[in-house]
Parts: sequence; C-alpha cells; structure tokens
Amino acid sequence: MRTFRHGHSARPADRLPALPLPYPSGWFCVGFSPEWKPGDVRAVRFMGGDIVVFRTRRGLLRATLPYCPHLGAHLGAGGTVDGEYLVCPFHKFAFAVDGSCARTPYGVPPKASLTVLPSREAYGIVWVWHSPGGSPPSWELPLLPRPVISPSASHVVDRPGRPQELMRDVAGHRHFTALHGVDAIDVLSEPVTGGPVYSTAFRLSLGLGLPCFSVFQDVTLRILGLGAALFLTESAHRRLDGAHWVLVTPVDPGHVRYRVASGAAMLLPPTRLPAPLRRGVERALGRGVNHWTLHGARTGRPGSHRAVPLPSRRDEPADGRSDDAYRQWSRQFYPTERAAGTASSLSDTGSPTPSDPAS
Repeated sequence: MRTFRHGHSARPADRLPALPLPYPSGWFCVGFSPEWKPGDVRAVRFMGGDIVVFRTRRGLLRATLPYCPHLGAHLGAGGTVDGEYLVCPFHKFAFAVDGSCARTPYGVPPKASLTVLPSREAYGIVWVWHSPGGSPPSWELPLLPRPVISPSASHVVDRPGRPQELMRDVAGHRHFTALHGVDAIDVLSEPVTGGPVYSTAFRLSLGLGLPCFSVFQDVTLRILGLGAALFLTESAHRRLDGAHWVLVTPVDPGHVRYRVASGAAMLLPPTRLPAPLRRGVERALGRGVNHWTLHGARTGRPGSHRAVPLPSRRDEPADGRSDDAYRQWSRQFYPTERAAGTASSLSDTGSPTPSDPAS
C-alpha cells in the first residue's frame, strides 16, 4: 500500500485562512502529457480530494474518481492497466474507458461503474474539468492562432493561494518592470474579455544587463478560465518563439499546485554551419531560454503567496483598467449565490460530498 502525503511542501502556518470561496469551474492542469506512459496509473490531488488519471495501452488518457464502486478501494493505490481496462487492486474488477465494469473474476459484471471526469490533452498538457455542481463542460479549450510549442521545462510547487488572485497577478502585467527584470512595457491592445478567454497584447523591452542593448518581444497573453495563462512570445524576425505557461490547480482549500512551464524555439540567422550542428545549437539555445524563463518566474512576486482578497480593495483597480476588467470577467467561473453556499462549505472543510464529485 502507498502512503499519501498531501501539502508536503506547504507548512500549516503558510496556509491561507479558510475563507468562504468555492472552487471555480473550468479546465485545470493535472500534469503534462509525457508524464503518463501507456499503462501508467497516478493519483492526483484535485479540488479537495483525489482523482485517478491513467493511460491505456493504446494511449487513451482518462480521469476518474478514485474509488471502486464494488467495495470502495482506492484505484490510485495499486490499480493497474490491463489493455484498455483499469483494474481494481482488491478484487480485480476491470473498468472500461467509459467507466462501465467490463470484467470480474466472479462471473457477469455488475452494472456499477466508475465516475469518469471530462478530460482533455491539449498543448502538451493534461486537463480535467471541474464544476461545483458536477455539470459537463460549458466551454472547450480554444484553438490558438498558431501552433503552440509543447512545454519542455517546468517547475511545480505546492503553495497557499487561490486561482482568482494568482491569475489576477498575471493579468496585472505591469508588475513585470518591478519584479521580472523588464525595462519597459507598452500595451498593444486593451483586454478582450468575451467568453472564457481573457486576452491582451503588449511589448516588452529587456536590457539583459548589457549597456546600450535591448531585446524587444511582442507578447500575446491568453488566460484560459482561472486555471491557465499562456504567454505567446515572438521576437523580431521570428527568430525566437515561445509558449510560456502559468498553471494553477486548487488541491485543497486555500492551497494550489502552481506550475510554470516553458517551450521555446530559436532559429539562428543564416550561417555556414552544417545542418546537424545548426539544429543542435538551436535546440541548446531553446533549452537555455526555457530555463531562463523559469528562473524569472520562480524568483518574482516575493511574498505574493500570502496575499488575501481584501474587501476594501474590491472596487479599487490595483493595476489600471486591466485589473478592473479582469475582476468583472472572472466572476463567470463561480457558481450562482445558491450554489456558492454549497461550494463554500466544501472550501471550508475540504470534505467530498455527492453533490461535488470532483471533490
């Protein structure tokens, strides 16, 4: 049997007070596609409880609530994949990808089935849908205007926080000059907040610590619900393209799994280098950009994980009009007042209930 450790990197004193905020609805990252090889089964902390994510031998990835409907065994503690089936470790009941019981060692399979959660693989990331009432997805992950480079470097940490406040920091991008080494920032387009995607564009000037030298990058920011922010970067002459992610997934009340991930591609100017050597240098430069980006993301925002929403700030834009637009936009991901009362009790206790299957 496996011992589960929740919140191993956050001390109790660092946790935020249990304010009555529900978990928001939307798509949330539970990992990256390469983390699941065919046959892998993993328990993942998600919205105050465990879920199980597995990949069949043919490569299909599914997410489900963790408990076998037979006698309640935890499928993440010893569950295995047999072909296209997820097999319970206790009595070897086998479940198909739609959740139905397909086989048992004891005769005709019962009608009991697993609760399969909506999941997607997109942009090299594994997503699971959550809604406080257990309703199906109300929107899909968007098609982006150009192919997105899959993340090739990432950093993951458990930390106090809530999706709305952490994504507000991303939307308020003017803090980049104070905390992320950006020399100047020019807004190219005001926020567009139609539907579940918040988007804007700006240009960064990076001095890189060199006198009389600056690098300019055009950045398109897309916030996909309250679980993910994507920075699409493009340099002059398209010599450097990047896709940089901030991914926030609630795991317990006031506690999130915070991921930053980066994928970058660099093209050298025309040279006489042999093609294999040129490709090797470009890959090395791309990896260097990835790790530099992650370093900047990890060292910024000192103390921001201790921020809490204050009523006195509710109507005071902290970062210009973008913050006000963000706050208005973010309200759509929380349930109605009646549903919020049910979800609030979950946020305070972290206890799963039948009305919230993803908890």
